[in-house]
Amino acid sequence: MTLRTRILSVLAILIAALCLTPSHAEAQSIAARFQISAVKDTTIEFAIGDARWIKVGLQGRAVDPARNDEMIAQFRVLQITGTTAEAVITGQTRRVIDAHVAVLQQPSRPFWRQATFWIGSLAGVIVGAVAGAAL
Repeated sequence: MTLRTRILSVLAILIAALCLTPSHAEAQSIAARFQISAVKDTTIEFAIGDARWIKVGLQGRAVDPARNDEMIAQFRVLQITGTTAEAVITGQTRRVIDAHVAVLQQPSRPFWRQATFWIGSLAGVIVGAVAGAAL
């Protein structure tokens, strides 16, 4: 086996291992909880404080903290006014009350704004340059 074949084999194995590695585990996702302040016929309101990542159209769930976070309803954010968000209920298993909590997943950053992307790109350039020089 020549040196070139060995290097290409190692690169192929590394690329396959990187492609098969999951991007994140479900336990690593960030969820924020907000107290529901008002319940209307088909909408809920909750204070978002300084959470500027909440946008119109974001989907979330209402859970019951007294019942180990049993899911009560799903909702979609309709509008944001100051530090309050209003959301429409899109599905529910029980009636939503103000003792329940709104849970929203914080959206992940685009891949090009993450450090791992740039580290991987730099590593790829270095490996490519070394492999090219060895050939």
